[in-house]
Amino acid sequence: MTATDPQEALIRALAAVGAASVVPELIALEQGADNLPFAFRAPDGQNLVVKIRKSTAVPRYATAAWASARLRAAGVPAPQVLWHDQDACVETRCPGRPLDHTGTGTADTAAAARAGETLRRIHGLTVTGFGRIDAANGTGRYASSRDWLRAATNTALPTTLPGDALALLQRAYRTLHLGARLMPRTHPRLLHGDFVARHVFTDGQDTSGVIDLESVRGGDPLADLAGFSLQETPELTRALFAGYFEGTRPVKALMPLVLCRLRIAVSLLQYHASCKDTALIELRTAQIASELDDLSSGDLALIPRITPGT
Repeated sequence: MTATDPQEALIRALAAVGAASVVPELIALEQGADNLPFAFRAPDGQNLVVKIRKSTAVPRYATAAWASARLRAAGVPAPQVLWHDQDACVETRCPGRPLDHTGTGTADTAAAARAGETLRRIHGLTVTGFGRIDAANGTGRYASSRDWLRAATNTALPTTLPGDALALLQRAYRTLHLGARLMPRTHPRLLHGDFVARHVFTDGQDTSGVIDLESVRGGDPLADLAGFSLQETPELTRALFAGYFEGTRPVKALMPLVLCRLRIAVSLLQYHASCKDTALIELRTAQIASELDDLSSGDLALIPRITPGT
């Protein structure tokens, strides 16, 4: 899918919020896989963010707008999408700083625990269907979490991976296909889909915003928890889990959680292979290998053995 010229999309977005006549100062924010984001101050004084879709990304700003409305109506702090088309989006900027940028050099575990409480509130919202949400009808594309788990095995093996990684991925495909029957038959809940520290803002007291809503989906809440644990430090994950769960036994059955981790690690490896990101390919390969070993031995863990920095 090819986007229009980024400059044209930017001008169109600024005009939509009345900021084209006096072009504001644009401050480049950290790029994601799909967006070129800039912060700016609107003529009315609002702090806003404009996102321009990268040419290779699938248009999903309508999904973000749908999710923003759902979250805000439920009292969850999230940016308000003021305008969007398929190539650009303008939304309010959440106050505070990302959870992974505390400025102290240490993890803010108290903020991570509060983020866990916020995530539990998000998961309190029900949806229809599993997988990525179609904003047109508010439903996911799969009928069950088992179908969602198996969907990763329907993707062609990346040709850019070395032979040992391809063999490992084939083993993961087989495990996911067979293990899908062990997933519980749960009703789908609203998931963030990319709940990581950089997408959670804190003002030092509370969670002040959950951003980047383009990947929301329906599913088992374990999937969001699994994704966070694969991409953050064990310290942050333990704090998030402490805020999310009530009681001393956060997960009654570890098998579905580990299968979710394996499924997400497989999807991440497929993406990193397309980008030829050597460092992240090595990380995801190591994670997949450790999860497969643990599944084979039956020695399952709440926190992944392999995480960034380990």
